[in-house]
Amino acid sequence: MGTNQKIRLFSAGLLASSFIAAASTGAAAEDGKRIAFFVSDLSNVFHQSQAAEAERYGLEKYGAEVVVFDGQADSAVMTQNIDQVVAGGFDAATLHIWDAEAATPGVKEALGEGIVMTSFFSPIADTGIPTARSDEAGVSFQMGQEMATAWKEAHPDKPIVMVQLGWPNHTEVNSGRTAPFVEGVLSVAPDAENLGALDASAGQEAAKQIVVDLLTQRPEVNLIYSEASNLTVGTMAGLSQIGRGKFEDGKPLTEIVASVDFDSVEFDQVYDPNSSLKVSMGLPPIETAQGRIDLIMDVVDGKVAASSDPAEEHFYKAYTVSYWSMPKEEAEAWLAAQFGE
Repeated sequence: MGTNQKIRLFSAGLLASSFIAAASTGAAAEDGKRIAFFVSDLSNVFHQSQAAEAERYGLEKYGAEVVVFDGQADSAVMTQNIDQVVAGGFDAATLHIWDAEAATPGVKEALGEGIVMTSFFSPIADTGIPTARSDEAGVSFQMGQEMATAWKEAHPDKPIVMVQLGWPNHTEVNSGRTAPFVEGVLSVAPDAENLGALDASAGQEAAKQIVVDLLTQRPEVNLIYSEASNLTVGTMAGLSQIGRGKFEDGKPLTEIVASVDFDSVEFDQVYDPNSSLKVSMGLPPIETAQGRIDLIMDVVDGKVAASSDPAEEHFYKAYTVSYWSMPKEEAEAWLAAQFGE
């Protein structure tokens, strides 16, 4: 059975059990809470692992029934799912929402019903509900430092020109990825030129075309931060199309690439001495899921305010997976622990 088929079967099974549970308001654990756990896209391996761990951890630690809601990478679906929190008789929800403004009325309605609401990754407009975030800024800064150092060691006479591919108007992407990455590069090379964050929000093909067009016009670009793993697939394809993406025995020939959402596919590239993808942010599904559930229970127990102005942000660990600073065996063990790979 191929990997994609396994993913589809896993997703279908998880969703089937989730929606059966969501449809039955009498299915709550006798002594525990009933928690809605939103993910943006259940076809993503990170979110699959996160969802499975949330179900296990919530039941084991708190006696809570955790029901997974798939946003299907569709902002409208994510917003519509909020309506099910009240209708489904939930005690709490941890949301993953792309359109905070559209989600706000549903969040406020749930709060009015006494339902504990928290968010993952992004605050929800002016609701003030607590937000769980991965500590991405420290990793982005370190990746920028390491890439700049490696480039200067290999090419001391070639100035650094960097670019980021992602979501230039997204507040949390900017604060967790774009801005700290640039700061990391500048801490090593204060004279580096930054071309800024380019909009690759349309996905893999957009990233590929951006890379082809940009490097055809500006071939001197040598540091690229591709701010999500699906974008990195396009980034690396674009580099290959124009004869770039090359290292030789661990030394950059054309450029160095950083990514986010480290997985088994990126593992092969990061530790290939002839690939220009050399660092990636490792977001741990197990620790992230546990942090999101713990945050809900901290609100339930009165340790964290149900809402505040501004919303409280709680950060959970992220990892720098690096050809230079994380041994291959350690990265392999990390993948096995987090994803069972």
